[in-house]
Amino acid sequence: MRLVAVTKARALAFLEIDELNMGGKVRLYDCVARIVERYQFLVFPQKIEDFDLEQKGIQFGSGKADGLVIDTLKIYNRALVLDTLSNTDDSKRIVLDMLEWGRESLGLTYSPDQITRWGHISDLVFSTDFPLLATFSSPLEKLAKKTSTITEQTFGGLSYQAMSVTIGHDPTVRKNAIAGLLITHRADTKFDENRYFSEAPLPTDLHIQYLQEFEADVLESQK
Repeated sequence: MRLVAVTKARALAFLEIDELNMGGKVRLYDCVARIVERYQFLVFPQKIEDFDLEQKGIQFGSGKADGLVIDTLKIYNRALVLDTLSNTDDSKRIVLDMLEWGRESLGLTYSPDQITRWGHISDLVFSTDFPLLATFSSPLEKLAKKTSTITEQTFGGLSYQAMSVTIGHDPTVRKNAIAGLLITHRADTKFDENRYFSEAPLPTDLHIQYLQEFEADVLESQK
């Protein structure tokens, strides 16, 4: 497996935003210019309607921190969500830097124990030396070949194979579902290029590790 690109590395810090303003002295509207100046955001809230903590979040975009691109930052009532294009560890570190800086420079009443938990989403593009999805399941491969036989009679020259694999939890057991793990062919690429997109609710490094292990398991199953 060869990593081609990280298209999203998201860290979600779950905390109550109101706890960052215990003295009632900080107004988010007044903080925007300082945040934009420090993190060089090109997209930032400019109208009162942009300050929607409950539904849309307060959104910043195309910024930088320590030489890394911040793709987006969203502030919600109960979470800070930050995307980079490098690694979820970088995203987490930048969130913590923002909170520490906010305490020192903006008057936020932040303490590390206010973050109750962390979440992650990572999106990767990778390639393999063999058709990963076409060979990972013998029953699926057989089904694809049988389907190809029938469609070729009508359309000719179409070879079917597994296009994606998704694993996830039962959505009925949790009100707000957690993202599944997806592997699918990269959009707008031929199947024989063996290029794939994967999304997972995992830190970037662990996501890469699990994909490498999946690739090894597929190869082992073909012996």
